[in-house]
Amino acid sequence: MNITQKTLKNPVLVVVVFGLIALTAAFTFSNLEVNLMPNIKEPILMVTVTYENAGPQSVESAVTQVLEEELSSLSNLKKMTSTSSEGNSTISIEYNYGTNIEAAANEVRDKIENVKSMLPKTVKTYIFKMNMNDFPVMDIAVHGNRSDNELKYIADKTIKRVLAQANGVSQASVYGGRTPCVCVELSQNRLAAYNLSISDISARLAAENLDLGGGKITEKSRNYVLRTKGEYASVKEIGDTVISTVNGTPIRLSELGKIYMGYKEAKDEVFINGNSGVYISIKKQSGANSVKVADVLYEKIAEVKASLPSDIQLEIINDDSVEIRDTLKTLYSSAWQGILLAVIILFVFLKSFKSTFIISISIPFSIVITLLTMNFFSITLNIMTLTGLILGIGMVVDASIVMIDNIYSYRMRGTKAKVAAALGTQEMIPSVISGNLTTIVVFVPFLLFMKDLGFIGLLARDMIYTIVIAIVSSLFVAIFLVPVLAGHYMPLTNRAEKPVRNKVLLFLYDAFERVFDKIQDIYKNILSLALNHKKRTVALSFGLLLLSFAVVPLLHIDMMPETEGQRVTMNITLPTGTSLEKTTEIVHQFESIVQKEIKGYRTVLASTGVSGGMEDSYASNFGNIAIYLPVPKKQIDTASTIKAKLEKHFKDFPGIQFTFASDSMESMTGSDIDIVVKGNDIENARLASEQILALLQKMPNLTNTQMNMKNGLPQLEIEIDRKRAYSFGVSIEAAAKEINGCVAGLTATKYRQSGNEYDVILSYQKADKSSIPDLEKIKVQGKNGLVSLANFASLKKNYGPVSINHENKARTIHITAGIKGKDNAPVVEAKIKKAIRENCVLPGDVSVNFEGSWKNMKKQSILFSKIIILAVLLVFGVMAGMYGSFKKPFINLFTIPFMFIGVLLIYLLVGQTVSIMTMVGLVMLVGIVVNNGIVLVDYTGLLVARGLDVKSACLEAGTSRLRPVLMTTLTTVLGMLPMSFTSQGSSSLVQPIGLCVVGGLISSTFVTLVLIPVLYALMCRKE
Repeated sequence: MNITQKTLKNPVLVVVVFGLIALTAAFTFSNLEVNLMPNIKEPILMVTVTYENAGPQSVESAVTQVLEEELSSLSNLKKMTSTSSEGNSTISIEYNYGTNIEAAANEVRDKIENVKSMLPKTVKTYIFKMNMNDFPVMDIAVHGNRSDNELKYIADKTIKRVLAQANGVSQASVYGGRTPCVCVELSQNRLAAYNLSISDISARLAAENLDLGGGKITEKSRNYVLRTKGEYASVKEIGDTVISTVNGTPIRLSELGKIYMGYKEAKDEVFINGNSGVYISIKKQSGANSVKVADVLYEKIAEVKASLPSDIQLEIINDDSVEIRDTLKTLYSSAWQGILLAVIILFVFLKSFKSTFIISISIPFSIVITLLTMNFFSITLNIMTLTGLILGIGMVVDASIVMIDNIYSYRMRGTKAKVAAALGTQEMIPSVISGNLTTIVVFVPFLLFMKDLGFIGLLARDMIYTIVIAIVSSLFVAIFLVPVLAGHYMPLTNRAEKPVRNKVLLFLYDAFERVFDKIQDIYKNILSLALNHKKRTVALSFGLLLLSFAVVPLLHIDMMPETEGQRVTMNITLPTGTSLEKTTEIVHQFESIVQKEIKGYRTVLASTGVSGGMEDSYASNFGNIAIYLPVPKKQIDTASTIKAKLEKHFKDFPGIQFTFASDSMESMTGSDIDIVVKGNDIENARLASEQILALLQKMPNLTNTQMNMKNGLPQLEIEIDRKRAYSFGVSIEAAAKEINGCVAGLTATKYRQSGNEYDVILSYQKADKSSIPDLEKIKVQGKNGLVSLANFASLKKNYGPVSINHENKARTIHITAGIKGKDNAPVVEAKIKKAIRENCVLPGDVSVNFEGSWKNMKKQSILFSKIIILAVLLVFGVMAGMYGSFKKPFINLFTIPFMFIGVLLIYLLVGQTVSIMTMVGLVMLVGIVVNNGIVLVDYTGLLVARGLDVKSACLEAGTSRLRPVLMTTLTTVLGMLPMSFTSQGSSSLVQPIGLCVVGGLISSTFVTLVLIPVLYALMCRKE
């Protein structure tokens, strides 16, 4: 007894099993993690080290070089880059794909621990793992009739604490306003009069502000814990602290300067729709469901609102879940439209409600099983997996169509329903499995090369898994559920058993048959003509193929397709050393231009002094404007039109650099143009880079031109004479700390009040640190008392690098740019190389190399070429095993090159960019386009075996198989059609795949129907 007969003998069991699968999926569907993008954990670790108030060169020598030397021996290390800037060292460690990033992070921690004693004591080290989804999911503005400083305090102490505790939230950060602290502004003259240094005062305050345990004492069988209460109870107590005595007279802190509750120096300013403000930025935990996190945050916001003063209001200025919901909604809509169109095609061709229903039910059941399997393997529901489901909609019905078609053919011969279901299904199981196997095996090379494909491989991985699961699920449905429905619960009937009585349906059926018969006659005539002129037909087919490649120069080529998101972010960089106040003024001016020029925006969020990312970095000359837009269908100005409008105003601000920030996708794939300059002498490399940058800035087809190394950071270098310092008993460390404390401020201790904690910050009063002579008067503790800085050090004005960049420990400069419009990267790159050769005089030790997205594109194209060749060989192997012949699968391979005709033409017609996503679509096509050829070749061979001559067999096979070929092609094409022509928001990322499959399948089908019979007649004429 075969598997089909066993299935048909237990129909109730089959229905119960599939029903339970559907119920289980329904109950667990809510557990599926929902994100815009897959959880891509790039094999990259970021090590950030803060070294407050240190210049770039100090950071490089004291921190970066020490860590680089130790980290260079890491396992699986691919590339290490670093940036040393003011007060900050950032080291990016890129590993080979497949590296266990958790183990790698532990190794990095161990390596850092090994050299901890060699680093400055004040540094703080952080390690971050890269993730595409590790960006703020929500920004919440805090409004009220109060100052920004008060709003920041409320946001920090009340709102942030509640939101940070929400499920799925990893971090909540407050921007805008200033942090309260106890300010101690000291008089330089008074300190000198009492022979005191800031370090002396700091040590004294720390010693006087203690709350220590003192063990325990037992009295009358009761234990008492001893506690010495010595913490400051008020700011007045801090001022009353005795710092020193002179002739028995106590010198209190209040006598040395001014003490008051104030605010730390502003590092950043925030403006919301033109008004000064405060906002909270929320990041989610890795692996958390973005939509669920947003829902929980909405609940928490409602909860915290109830406890806030009446004048405090919260406004959500950005919610990434809106874009996620909108993108997924668009794809859901595309899926349902595709299903509906596929079902309509099935009904038109089958002319039977029962047959259509049985085949159509394979779609939801295949999707249900797919979602259940995704949940089991922790595959998230995102733009890529939904694309996989949509791409699978048309393919999952193929197996069921074949089964129903064969079962129906038995019913037409008078076979009973159950027997027809058993025989029809059992006969088709081998061919159905083989046909689906050709679609599945094309992904094997993709998985084999996944590590080499890197980010693109990880991006497409979930989509591939989803397609494979969907196809395998459809096989289970076709083999087990379809025969049970067709044989037991919805037995198929022929026209003789149950004629159509509805006049409207009868008219439509007859009308379709007349149209189809006409199409069939036309096709038969064309095929007959082609079989009579076989060599001319082959020559014409290949001529069309070659002619189609003439459109390639007309197509735009890029690493990734353009996407119209819901946010435009622009960075504004003023000359180095510009004050925060001046930067704020310029950002304000441009913000007003944005509000005047841009139509239909939701919120404009401007900030100065801070740049977001994996970890914030601060620079007074840096500004940022983020323009938040509504969902794509409600947008008036899109992201691309906004950029075009704003670029026109850049020239009105000479000397200021404007750049549009890369989105997460672009940052993963690199800039369009990336020129790497290296040299033994970094000054020569800098001068060469400046020449190249000047050239690029003159090229009209380039935008966002920038260099990652700039000189111009105003520095006041303090050169210490070691011999003189030693003679006074002054250590270099003590001198550096005293200078830093006097100018930047020194946190002496903490002041606690009403459950809140405030830093007590010591510094010179502003009048005592405004000029170089003031600094020379700074006194440092020596062996015989205080010594003025002027006695052992000299001060000199200079300009140093803003940042220093390393690549694999060598100093490196990157010059990057974006390409405007539809210019192709290879053409632009060639122009740049020519311009450099003709206009730049480069020192002999300087090398110039080109990287960027085009280099990545070339590398990925070579890999995909290998994948496609290997996929073709695997498909050939599957077909050879199925046919038991090498000749027939070779004939089928000719369907593959003709898919390029449709791909190139549809890309040209809709203006689509050729990208890596196109390559993914081509790999899929290899497994899809051969299926129609399999049907034709298989049936032709069967007819020849029955005694027909080759030509007659080719003509008969083509004519009789036209209906199923058109049916399977149209269900696949129409299933993908809605997604292929939807380019809203992030869904445009996967549009190239849909267009590729639609165009390639249409062209290969038309060519297959004519060329494959002709090739069969040529190559198998002796049969």
